[in-house]
Amino acid sequence: MKRVRAHITHVAALVLILSALFPAGGSPGVAPAVRADGLSDRINAAKQHQRTLQRSIDRQKDLLAGLKDDEAVAQTALTSTADQLDSINTDQAAVQAQILTATDALHRVQDRRDSLRAELRQLDWTLSLLEAQIAQGTEDLQAQQRALGQRLADAYRSQQTSLLEQVLSSSSFTDILSQASAYLALGEQDAAMAKSIAEDQAALDSLRRLTISTRYRTDQLRRDTEAAEAELLSQQDKLERAQSRLSTLEAQTKQIQDQQRDAFTAINDTQEKIDAALAREVRSDAKLDKKIHSMLVEAQRRARIRERNEARNNNPPPPPSNPGSGGSGLMQWPATGVVTQEFGCTGFVWEPPYGSCPHFHQGIDIANASGTAIRAAMNGVIAYVGWAPFGGAYVVVIGHAHGLETLYGHLLPHQVVRVGQYVRQGQLVGYMGNTGHSTGTHCHWAVTLHGAPVNPRNYL
Repeated sequence: MKRVRAHITHVAALVLILSALFPAGGSPGVAPAVRADGLSDRINAAKQHQRTLQRSIDRQKDLLAGLKDDEAVAQTALTSTADQLDSINTDQAAVQAQILTATDALHRVQDRRDSLRAELRQLDWTLSLLEAQIAQGTEDLQAQQRALGQRLADAYRSQQTSLLEQVLSSSSFTDILSQASAYLALGEQDAAMAKSIAEDQAALDSLRRLTISTRYRTDQLRRDTEAAEAELLSQQDKLERAQSRLSTLEAQTKQIQDQQRDAFTAINDTQEKIDAALAREVRSDAKLDKKIHSMLVEAQRRARIRERNEARNNNPPPPPSNPGSGGSGLMQWPATGVVTQEFGCTGFVWEPPYGSCPHFHQGIDIANASGTAIRAAMNGVIAYVGWAPFGGAYVVVIGHAHGLETLYGHLLPHQVVRVGQYVRQGQLVGYMGNTGHSTGTHCHWAVTLHGAPVNPRNYL
């Protein structure tokens, strides 16, 4: 009876102790580590790889944006080149400049493309590492989940044992207190372990979503890179064709210029003859200017009156768009052909000096077959038709409004228009020839503004 009373006392004490220690009830079992360091390290490594991926994607976006900008520059230059080469009288210098612009832009595109390829390879490698880290982390997490499940199962089986049986089986009150402390520690560790598993699961889920999103963005960048590469190949093909066309045109122009030089040299084989020829040309131009000055002024006056009258009748000619600023669209080409000389300083020794240039070409030379139609570049009044002084070329001079004058030289001596006649833009005024001091069949087209020579291209 004394033993029974002692056990009953122990039970009562145990109930009081457990009530204090387990207000909500604990889970008995064996206490393992709260969190595996390996899983924590993998998650941290995966997060670092994710940050590396984001920086790589940002670099790729910048590279792709720069690549597209360069492709746009190249496309603009190539379009301008094609337009120039398709025009009736190509500005070869402008085409060459545009080709250089396109070439430089495409070289930058190639460099950016190579960098993009390297970035994509690095991105794929980093993504593979990240996916491996996530896969291993998932395995570690599942192992922890199994360990927690086993602990809970053990605790459940332990709880099936009668408390009285456990007390009766204890040899002393110290054993009872030790068991109670184990129950308490086990409950806290289970809760900590469950919390750790939940946090790791959330971290892995977040990384997994980011990885899927990153893979999608990487695939999109890869498609954009492939599209940019296809565009690069297309532009390179356009560039090669433009270079080929320009080379053909340059060869044709050089052939004509060589023929002109040979013709000039055959006539003027000494410097004295060259100087004499230049002097004659200067005197001829001055004589022509003096001869037709009054007629030109009258033609320009009549052209202005005609323009005002047409404006009042709601049929105005196209107004000038800041004449002289370049590309106003006020005029059109007077003839088709190959431009063998541009306006400005030149290396052709048969051109007279002007300003600071020892040899200056005051117009644009257009070469084509004899008899090619020459048309008025702009509405105006014919100021002169005939031969220039001192055995010069057969010319047509037209006076226009806004102080403009156009001259068409080296024509065939066939009078198509008469002095005082009003002509409209595009109207036939003569035919291309080789009259006067000419080195080959062509039309010398010159434009002056208030008596000063200006580049005809400024008005096209």
